[in-house]
Amino acid sequence: MTSAERASAVLELAFPDVRRAEAVHKSIKQEEVLPKSTRCRAKVAMRKNLLCLEIDAEDTVALRAAVNSFLRWITVARDMVEIGSG
Repeated sequence: MTSAERASAVLELAFPDVRRAEAVHKSIKQEEVLPKSTRCRAKVAMRKNLLCLEIDAEDTVALRAAVNSFLRWITVARDMVEIGSG
């Protein structure tokens, strides 16, 4: 597969404070260790209250699936932090 067929995305999600960003980061960090058979690679990092997600995929279909999955996991983790803070 040539590099022209590959697809990638970088997402930066801002949280109200560092504590919430850290909680979500810890929750999804383990998801970047994807099986070798997966058609994408992901990297999760933090900068202050920003959660940074980099995804590199073999094609746009795999990229879309990975972005959707990570956004769902992030939403669930964020909602759980909110419930715990309430």
